Amino acid sequence: MKNFFKILTCFLIYFLCLKNLMVIANENIVADLSENNVEISTTFSGAKILLFGAYDGKKDDDIIVIVSGPKGQVKVEKKSKKYGIWMISDSIIFNNVPKYYYIASNRKIINITNKEEIIKKGFDLNTLKLGNTEKKISLPEREIWRKALTRNMISQKFWKLDESSILLNKNTLFRKTLSLPSNVSTGLFNVIIMHYRKGLLISREESSIKISKSGISASIYNIAQEYSALYGIIAVVLAVFIGWFANMIFRRI
Repeated sequence: MKNFFKILTCFLIYFLCLKNLMVIANENIVADLSENNVEISTTFSGAKILLFGAYDGKKDDDIIVIVSGPKGQVKVEKKSKKYGIWMISDSIIFNNVPKYYYIASNRKIINITNKEEIIKKGFDLNTLKLGNTEKKISLPEREIWRKALTRNMISQKFWKLDESSILLNKNTLFRKTLSLPSNVSTGLFNVIIMHYRKGLLISREESSIKISKSGISASIYNIAQEYSALYGIIAVVLAVFIGWFANMIFRRI
């Protein structure tokens, strides 16, 4: 119900401010989000955020949106079957990997601009610029691991290409509902909205979404980050206690 009222309010602003937005958007793009702060609690199951705005468009103009999360290390593992059991046989850690990366557009991006621009602006998940791997590997090996990384991030819904999903209205208005998965990481997420005409970037607008933990999960997270050694000791002691307690119960049964 709370999200319903937020979306309803955004739509009211969307239409009431239409006239002003059309004046402001002369060769520019104006955009806003229904929510700039998302709190993750123990019951968090994902979030939907409405992105809307106005642009000074012409026929066949296009809008592309990129939402990117904090960057960090991501481990890719390789499993091999040994003695009839699947085991981790090798692994690679990539640095400077966006933990969340979402691309949306009003039509196929290959029909919006050229391949050089697609690679330059990060419109292709397979050619995103990443940091080096922690251990040195050859370029052919890196490409194999790179493809595995892309598959993993897509399957876990951390990366997504969502073409032909942005709705345009009369070359003036646009809107898009952004969906954040339940396992999304915390931090500051950058939102970039780009207006293209005949393959060329006309204007762009930037915004951000702050995702943070709340409640008990926030306390546990802060302790784990600030007192990692103490958190590890408590976790081990708690695991031993639970094991001992469970053993005592089963003995009596």
